[in-house]
Amino acid sequence: MTLIDLGDLRDAPEPERTAPPRRLRPAGRPLRTVLLLALVLAVAAGATPPPGRVTAVVPGSASAHAFLAGDRLYVVRPAEGVTDGSRDLLAYPLPERATATPQRPAPLWRVPMPRAGDLWGFHARDGAVLLSVAGFGGSRGDTIVLDADTGRTRWQQPGLAWLDARGRLLLETSGRDGTGTLRSVDLASGRALWSLPVPSQGAQYRGRDGLIEQVVVIDGGRVEIYDAGTGVLVSRNELPMGEPGGQEQPDVYPQVIGDLLVVVRQPAGRVTAYELDGLRRRWEAELPLVEYLYPCGALLCAAGRTGGIRMVDPATGLLRWSDPSRTALLSVRGGAMLAFAPTPSGADRVVVVAAATGRELADLGAWQLVPSRSVDDRVVGTRPVPGGGLLVAELDPATARARRHDVLRDVAGDCQLEEDLILCRRPGDGFLVRRLPS
Repeated sequence: MTLIDLGDLRDAPEPERTAPPRRLRPAGRPLRTVLLLALVLAVAAGATPPPGRVTAVVPGSASAHAFLAGDRLYVVRPAEGVTDGSRDLLAYPLPERATATPQRPAPLWRVPMPRAGDLWGFHARDGAVLLSVAGFGGSRGDTIVLDADTGRTRWQQPGLAWLDARGRLLLETSGRDGTGTLRSVDLASGRALWSLPVPSQGAQYRGRDGLIEQVVVIDGGRVEIYDAGTGVLVSRNELPMGEPGGQEQPDVYPQVIGDLLVVVRQPAGRVTAYELDGLRRRWEAELPLVEYLYPCGALLCAAGRTGGIRMVDPATGLLRWSDPSRTALLSVRGGAMLAFAPTPSGADRVVVVAAATGRELADLGAWQLVPSRSVDDRVVGTRPVPGGGLLVAELDPATARARRHDVLRDVAGDCQLEEDLILCRRPGDGFLVRRLPS
């Protein structure tokens, strides 16, 4: 779910979502045969925006970036009248009433942004706006909390932020000596609740439905689990790190996936799954060239370093099926899921496959996936339409259909989704935001 340099926007971890973690943030997703006539008719019918739609347009240059959060639209853009790299953050209200033509709201406030660094995280919650600005390389940074009504700074502290759906805020810092600190901080006041040291690679998180329940700190072979609410140590165990028979120690890449600690050992491509509580080994499998794993419904997706997906049973480690042509799998519904493969256009071809076997059920064609910050498995895609603009559709594996939502004229792409709102960049300058029909 990337500047003057603004970088990738990141969110609190959601371990139980079906979207792939870390390196794979799918940039696109994908229609054909039975759907073709329906889509042609949809495009023709959508030549002009339908009346009664909530739509807003706000200004912004090609180097500006916009984000939806809560009931506001936030735009980071170069400060006017200067050329020293200064940036401003502007907050716009989202219109509530439907109009035949787009509304042009005035900004509620404008505040200066830190001049250097990438915007690493952005959240709006409980009357506060939280943004994390990373230093060069992403290793150091600061988190700033503003009042949502006025833009006034409430507090600022070192660290990059993880904010979960409960409002629990964790700040990670890393020092130049390779050590770091994780702090739990009260969102309203900035008061520290607890802290603990972490290695340079930081901590991992165990949770569900957007809630962080435990913090997992892995340093060498030591695995420590802390309660995310109190910072109290829950367990400490040792992870086997070496190879049998005194062989050369491999590169080890541990990942927390649900109730498992999955360890990928390179270059052998051996994957071992341990129960996170107690580190009892559950299974071991040979998966050559696997780079990382992520949850895919009832199975685990193992992403290959050179492409391809293998589906692994999390209880046994047995390979259920594989597909060398796919780069990602998402959104399990009704026993089916969406599979993606890149196309020369930069979009992805999307097909519906049976989650248990990988058998192809329907071809939905080429789509560009719209990144979403919402904690759900809805997948929305866009594709160009004749005459300019984008067709917006929900890609539903349960019905094996691309359900048309809207046609957005005068937009160029670079879209994002926040619940039922879609935001896209306009071809000249500025941004358009529209509420999609239910």
